[in-house]
Amino acid sequence: MSAFIQSLPSDVGETAAAALDLLFPRLCAGCGKNVDRPHSHVCWECFRSIHLHESNLCQCCGLKIEARVTHAFACSACRERPPAFDLARAAGRFSGVLRELLHQFKYNRATWLCRDLVDLLHGCMLAHMATESVDVVAPVPLHCQKLRDRGFNQAALLAAALAQRLDRPFAADLLARTRATPTQTRLHAAQRRKNVHNAFAVRAPEWVRSRTILLVDDVMTTGATLSEAAATLKQAGAWRVWAVTAARG
Repeated sequence: MSAFIQSLPSDVGETAAAALDLLFPRLCAGCGKNVDRPHSHVCWECFRSIHLHESNLCQCCGLKIEARVTHAFACSACRERPPAFDLARAAGRFSGVLRELLHQFKYNRATWLCRDLVDLLHGCMLAHMATESVDVVAPVPLHCQKLRDRGFNQAALLAAALAQRLDRPFAADLLARTRATPTQTRLHAAQRRKNVHNAFAVRAPEWVRSRTILLVDDVMTTGATLSEAAATLKQAGAWRVWAVTAARG
């Protein structure tokens, strides 16, 4: 229904959306109360509670630095083992309302939350990246076995919607996951790097050579997966690889 409304002329679509809100009030995915933000599933109070990553960030991976930083700064992890991506940013901290949104989106098939999450991704890019420099937007892929089990790739949904916002090509199958890797959840940094080593392949090198590729995923923790995907793209001739996620664990 929301897709149909969005296809209508703006004045008609807004009227239809308002009518539907009266009949079927949207409830906030964070607190369960009626939503007071237009075209959203998150109320203003919950949206304001999200801890956005705006300043005091590692210039490479975007890690939030607790101390006040007044100059370009690289975290110890990036200094000791520079990631393959050139720049990575996360919209906010993986906690509270944002954690709940991502869990519902990823594990409970709450795909209607995609727009709210892309609002955060787009805002993050406008704040931290030269959006006009992006040539191609691509998701971090799932292995075909996990894709069958889950039914959709959450990163692909986010990447497609973000590409539309940026008016850039979306390459859904730019990367392939060549082997099924165990979940990274309980692994430390070194184990994560080993787990995803050589786990990706480029399917469409003509989209990669000499271009700036934007990788999109839902959550970044140590950055091992994004770094390995970026390394694969660099080997295929990418000029730069940037990464953006909704949250940082």
